[in-house]
Amino acid sequence: MIRVYKSGEGPASLLVNNCNKYDGQDVQENLVKDQHEKCYLCEQRTTKSFQIEHLKPKADNYYPELKYTWSNLFLSCPYCNGRKPNDYELLDPSANNVEDIIGHKLDFAARSVEFKSVKAGTEEDFTVTLLDKIFNGQNELRDVKGDILYKDLEREIVFFLGLLNNYKSLKNPENKQRIIDSLLITKEFLAFKYWIVKENDNLYQEFKTYMVWNRK
Repeated sequence: MIRVYKSGEGPASLLVNNCNKYDGQDVQENLVKDQHEKCYLCEQRTTKSFQIEHLKPKADNYYPELKYTWSNLFLSCPYCNGRKPNDYELLDPSANNVEDIIGHKLDFAARSVEFKSVKAGTEEDFTVTLLDKIFNGQNELRDVKGDILYKDLEREIVFFLGLLNNYKSLKNPENKQRIIDSLLITKEFLAFKYWIVKENDNLYQEFKTYMVWNRK
Protein backbone atom coordinates (compact mmCIF):
# COMPACT_ATOMS: atom_id res chain seq x y z
CA MET A 1 0.00 0.00 0.00
CA ILE A 2 1.46 3.32 -1.08
CA ARG A 3 0.32 6.90 -1.51
CA VAL A 4 -2.41 7.33 -4.12
CA TYR A 5 -2.93 10.31 -6.41
CA LYS A 6 -6.37 11.91 -6.72
CA SER A 7 -6.87 14.03 -9.82
CA GLY A 8 -8.81 17.28 -9.73
CA GLU A 9 -12.04 17.95 -7.87
CA GLY A 10 -13.67 14.81 -9.19
CA PRO A 11 -15.42 13.49 -12.29
CA ALA A 12 -18.41 15.41 -13.65
CA SER A 13 -20.95 12.78 -12.63
CA LEU A 14 -20.15 13.42 -8.96
CA LEU A 15 -20.53 17.19 -9.24
CA VAL A 16 -24.16 17.34 -10.38
CA ASN A 17 -26.95 18.35 -8.04
CA ASN A 18 -28.61 15.43 -6.28
CA CYS A 19 -25.90 13.01 -7.35
CA ASN A 20 -27.15 9.45 -6.90
CA LYS A 21 -24.37 7.35 -8.45
CA TYR A 22 -20.80 6.99 -7.23
CA ASP A 23 -19.54 4.45 -9.79
CA GLY A 24 -20.27 6.16 -13.10
CA GLN A 25 -18.15 5.54 -16.18
CA ASP A 26 -16.11 8.71 -15.62
CA VAL A 27 -15.44 7.76 -11.99
CA GLN A 28 -14.20 4.34 -13.04
CA GLU A 29 -12.01 5.79 -15.79
CA ASN A 30 -10.47 8.38 -13.46
CA LEU A 31 -9.70 5.88 -10.72
CA VAL A 32 -8.19 3.37 -13.16
CA LYS A 33 -5.96 6.13 -14.53
CA ASP A 34 -5.06 7.72 -11.18
CA GLN A 35 -4.20 4.40 -9.55
CA HIS A 36 -2.43 3.00 -12.60
CA GLU A 37 -4.93 0.12 -12.80
CA LYS A 38 -3.96 -1.14 -9.34
CA CYS A 39 -5.89 -1.92 -6.17
CA TYR A 40 -5.04 0.69 -3.54
CA LEU A 41 -4.68 -1.97 -0.84
CA CYS A 42 -2.77 -4.93 -2.29
CA GLU A 43 -1.19 -3.03 -5.23
CA GLN A 44 -2.07 -5.68 -7.78
CA ARG A 45 -3.40 -4.83 -11.22
CA THR A 46 -7.17 -5.15 -11.28
CA THR A 47 -8.34 -4.08 -14.72
CA LYS A 48 -10.65 -6.99 -15.50
CA SER A 49 -12.47 -7.08 -12.20
CA PHE A 50 -12.56 -4.12 -9.85
CA GLN A 51 -14.88 -2.32 -7.46
CA ILE A 52 -15.29 1.27 -6.37
CA GLU A 53 -14.44 1.20 -2.68
CA HIS A 54 -15.32 3.77 -0.01
CA LEU A 55 -12.39 4.49 2.29
CA LYS A 56 -14.85 5.58 4.97
CA PRO A 57 -17.92 3.30 4.81
CA LYS A 58 -21.03 4.74 3.16
CA ALA A 59 -23.50 2.92 5.41
CA ASP A 60 -26.12 5.07 7.14
CA ASN A 61 -24.61 4.49 10.57
CA TYR A 62 -21.13 5.52 9.41
CA TYR A 63 -20.47 8.20 6.74
CA PRO A 64 -23.47 8.41 4.35
CA GLU A 65 -22.53 12.02 3.57
CA LEU A 66 -19.34 10.76 1.89
CA LYS A 67 -21.08 8.27 -0.39
CA TYR A 68 -20.57 10.43 -3.49
CA THR A 69 -17.42 12.26 -2.40
CA TRP A 70 -14.49 11.92 -4.79
CA SER A 71 -11.83 11.95 -2.07
CA ASN A 72 -13.50 8.94 -0.43
CA LEU A 73 -13.55 6.73 -3.53
CA PHE A 74 -10.78 4.31 -4.47
CA LEU A 75 -10.19 1.48 -6.91
CA SER A 76 -10.09 -1.89 -5.18
CA CYS A 77 -9.96 -5.51 -6.23
CA PRO A 78 -12.93 -7.64 -5.08
CA TYR A 79 -10.63 -9.72 -2.87
CA CYS A 80 -9.43 -6.77 -0.78
CA ASN A 81 -12.78 -5.01 -0.71
CA GLY A 82 -14.43 -8.16 0.59
CA ARG A 83 -12.02 -8.32 3.53
CA LYS A 84 -12.39 -4.71 4.69
CA PRO A 85 -14.90 -4.39 7.55
CA ASN A 86 -17.04 -1.27 7.80
CA ASP A 87 -15.66 -0.31 11.18
CA TYR A 88 -12.05 -0.03 9.99
CA GLU A 89 -10.74 3.56 9.94
CA LEU A 90 -7.78 3.34 7.56
CA LEU A 91 -5.02 5.75 6.74
CA ASP A 92 -6.10 7.94 3.84
CA PRO A 93 -3.63 6.95 1.08
CA SER A 94 -4.29 10.18 -0.81
CA ALA A 95 -3.12 12.23 2.19
CA ASN A 96 -0.36 10.03 3.66
CA ASN A 97 2.87 8.49 2.40
CA VAL A 98 1.73 5.06 3.52
CA GLU A 99 4.95 3.42 2.32
CA ASP A 100 6.84 5.49 4.92
CA ILE A 101 4.40 4.82 7.74
CA ILE A 102 3.71 1.09 7.36
CA GLY A 103 6.61 -1.33 7.06
CA HIS A 104 6.05 -4.11 4.50
CA LYS A 105 8.28 -7.18 4.88
CA LEU A 106 8.12 -10.64 3.37
CA ASP A 107 9.36 -13.58 5.47
CA PHE A 108 10.23 -16.33 2.98
CA ALA A 109 10.98 -18.93 5.65
CA ALA A 110 7.67 -18.48 7.44
CA ARG A 111 5.73 -17.81 4.21
CA SER A 112 4.19 -14.79 5.86
CA VAL A 113 4.11 -11.03 5.56
CA GLU A 114 4.82 -8.60 8.38
CA PHE A 115 3.33 -5.13 8.60
CA LYS A 116 4.44 -2.70 11.26
CA SER A 117 3.64 0.97 11.73
CA VAL A 118 6.45 3.36 12.57
CA LYS A 119 4.03 5.50 14.59
CA ALA A 120 1.09 4.83 16.87
CA GLY A 121 -2.48 5.67 15.95
CA THR A 122 -5.92 4.18 15.42
CA GLU A 123 -5.81 4.53 11.64
CA GLU A 124 -2.33 3.03 11.54
CA ASP A 125 -3.46 0.06 13.66
CA PHE A 126 -6.50 -0.61 11.49
CA THR A 127 -4.41 -0.37 8.33
CA VAL A 128 -1.86 -2.86 9.65
CA THR A 129 -4.63 -5.23 10.75
CA LEU A 130 -6.35 -5.12 7.36
CA LEU A 131 -3.14 -5.63 5.37
CA ASP A 132 -2.27 -8.56 7.61
CA LYS A 133 -5.71 -10.08 6.93
CA ILE A 134 -5.34 -9.52 3.18
CA PHE A 135 -1.89 -11.07 2.83
CA ASN A 136 -1.81 -13.61 5.67
CA GLY A 137 -5.45 -14.65 5.82
CA GLN A 138 -7.82 -15.00 8.73
CA ASN A 139 -5.97 -16.30 11.81
CA GLU A 140 -2.92 -16.85 9.54
CA LEU A 141 -4.90 -19.25 7.34
CA ARG A 142 -5.12 -18.19 3.70
CA ASP A 143 -7.98 -19.18 1.46
CA VAL A 144 -7.31 -19.98 -2.22
CA LYS A 145 -7.46 -16.33 -3.30
CA GLY A 146 -5.18 -15.27 -0.47
CA ASP A 147 -2.68 -17.98 -1.35
CA ILE A 148 -2.62 -16.83 -4.98
CA LEU A 149 -1.97 -13.25 -3.83
CA TYR A 150 0.88 -14.41 -1.60
CA LYS A 151 2.46 -16.46 -4.40
CA ASP A 152 2.23 -13.48 -6.77
CA LEU A 153 3.93 -11.30 -4.16
CA GLU A 154 6.62 -13.89 -3.50
CA ARG A 155 7.33 -14.28 -7.23
CA GLU A 156 7.66 -10.53 -7.76
CA ILE A 157 9.92 -10.01 -4.75
CA VAL A 158 12.18 -12.92 -5.71
CA PHE A 159 12.52 -11.33 -9.13
CA PHE A 160 13.30 -7.92 -7.60
CA LEU A 161 15.89 -9.36 -5.22
CA GLY A 162 17.51 -11.02 -8.21
CA LEU A 163 17.78 -7.63 -9.92
CA LEU A 164 19.41 -6.15 -6.81
CA ASN A 165 21.88 -9.03 -6.54
CA ASN A 166 22.80 -8.68 -10.21
CA TYR A 167 23.44 -5.00 -9.67
CA LYS A 168 25.56 -5.63 -6.60
CA SER A 169 27.66 -8.06 -8.64
CA LEU A 170 27.93 -5.82 -11.68
CA LYS A 171 27.08 -2.13 -11.33
CA ASN A 172 26.50 -1.29 -14.96
CA PRO A 173 23.82 0.99 -16.48
CA GLU A 174 21.79 -1.93 -17.80
CA ASN A 175 21.43 -3.60 -14.41
CA LYS A 176 20.61 -0.28 -12.78
CA GLN A 177 17.94 0.47 -15.35
CA ARG A 178 16.28 -2.89 -14.70
CA ILE A 179 15.87 -1.92 -11.04
CA ILE A 180 14.53 1.51 -11.97
CA ASP A 181 12.01 -0.11 -14.32
CA SER A 182 10.87 -2.42 -11.52
CA LEU A 183 10.21 0.64 -9.34
CA LEU A 184 7.94 2.42 -11.82
CA ILE A 185 4.58 3.52 -10.44
CA THR A 186 2.83 1.06 -12.76
CA LYS A 187 4.54 -1.94 -11.13
CA GLU A 188 3.01 -4.09 -8.40
CA PHE A 189 3.98 -4.44 -4.71
CA LEU A 190 6.02 -1.22 -4.60
CA ALA A 191 5.73 -0.85 -0.82
CA PHE A 192 7.56 -4.15 -0.33
CA LYS A 193 10.30 -3.09 -2.75
CA TYR A 194 10.53 0.25 -1.00
CA TRP A 195 11.35 -1.34 2.34
CA ILE A 196 13.87 -3.73 0.84
CA VAL A 197 15.76 -0.81 -0.64
CA LYS A 198 15.26 1.45 2.38
CA GLU A 199 16.92 -1.02 4.74
CA ASN A 200 20.14 -0.94 2.71
CA ASP A 201 21.57 2.55 3.00
CA ASN A 202 23.73 2.31 -0.12
CA LEU A 203 20.83 1.13 -2.25
CA TYR A 204 18.52 3.70 -0.72
CA GLN A 205 20.84 6.60 -1.50
CA GLU A 206 21.12 5.40 -5.08
CA PHE A 207 17.47 4.64 -5.77
CA LYS A 208 15.45 6.85 -3.41
CA THR A 209 14.63 9.35 -6.15
CA TYR A 210 12.91 6.57 -8.07
CA MET A 211 10.64 5.72 -5.14
CA VAL A 212 8.87 9.04 -4.68
CA TRP A 213 5.37 7.99 -5.72
CA ASN A 214 2.50 10.48 -5.79
CA ARG A 215 4.09 12.75 -3.21
CA LYS A 216 3.40 16.47 -2.97
